[in-house]
Amino acid sequence: MPTQRMSKKSVFMKVAPLLAIGALALSACAGPALIPGSDEPPLDSGPGMGEEETPGDPIPIEGIDGTWTFLDGVDSSGAMTVDSTVTLMISGDGIIGQSACNDYAASLDGEPTGLVVKNLSYTERACVNNELSEFEVRYFAALDRVTVAVPTGGSLVLRGEGVTMNFLPEQSLPEG
Repeated sequence: MPTQRMSKKSVFMKVAPLLAIGALALSACAGPALIPGSDEPPLDSGPGMGEEETPGDPIPIEGIDGTWTFLDGVDSSGAMTVDSTVTLMISGDGIIGQSACNDYAASLDGEPTGLVVKNLSYTERACVNNELSEFEVRYFAALDRVTVAVPTGGSLVLRGEGVTMNFLPEQSLPEG
């Protein structure tokens, strides 16, 4: 039986793809490259790095990101309650949600202790009854006055001048 010798070239051709995959895997683990002597953050460093704000994803407002369900509240007219599911989803510097009758969106600015709700907008579907319509007007007015967000042991309290709104995490509500 004749013996066949593998050439160096054929061994390299079989091993080269493995070496390339290994190099890619190692480069994926490395952090962003820094330019020696530069005080500029690397382009792929994400938001909040360095002295100046860099482009990237919105910086989440610590502790309040998530999907919340309205429990109850108080405004200058008294208690705010509703028999409808009202949601508030906070992601980065924006909020979206569904009130008693309409969907809404806004942007957030600041920190939990100095929060500003800006550019509140909502759809204009008619509510099925006056009670839901009245709640929705009060809910949107209360959101516009929020200045503080307090995450407290699994719930979220939004406060502002004359306004307190309590929310529970969406997954904590019983199904049904």
